Amino acid sequence: MPPVSRQPRPLPWPGRLLVAAVAIASLWVVWTHPLAVCFLAIVLWGLVAVAGWLDARHFAQLAQERSGESICQFARSIDCRGVDTWVVRAVYEELQTGLPGQVGLFPLRVTDRLQKDLRLDADDLDLSLVPDIAQRAGRDLSSTQGNPFYGKVSTVGDLVHFLNAQPRIQSAAA
Repeated sequence: MPPVSRQPRPLPWPGRLLVAAVAIASLWVVWTHPLAVCFLAIVLWGLVAVAGWLDARHFAQLAQERSGESICQFARSIDCRGVDTWVVRAVYEELQTGLPGQVGLFPLRVTDRLQKDLRLDADDLDLSLVPDIAQRAGRDLSSTQGNPFYGKVSTVGDLVHFLNAQPRIQSAAA
């Protein structure tokens, strides 16, 4: 199985133009309304700090509840006779490294809800995490609508079963 890799993807040209436009507009607003901008920046900084503190506390509590657990308990909670173990391992390891912020690695459970418990954004899952997991596990994501788990993925276990139901990538030599 290939190792976990987190290489940043380059921003496409339309995205770069949007960033430049927002930067120019922001400079204009700062130049014309400096006091209002400072006040809003302080309020926004406070809100972000509180949200970060709450997330860190949430993940620290999860890590404390699960001390001593590992991928072994995760794999035992899935019927590995009917599920490819590469999918199980890829989901476990990629989700651990894809958790938001600097939460560190802590044991995942099959019952963890992707958005509520692990605080993973649906767009991040669809655009980066799931394709990375599928590639690492050797699964094809070109046609997902026929998958019986399509639109029903809310937990880590659901994600394992969804990817397991996807066809394997055919090697170029075949």
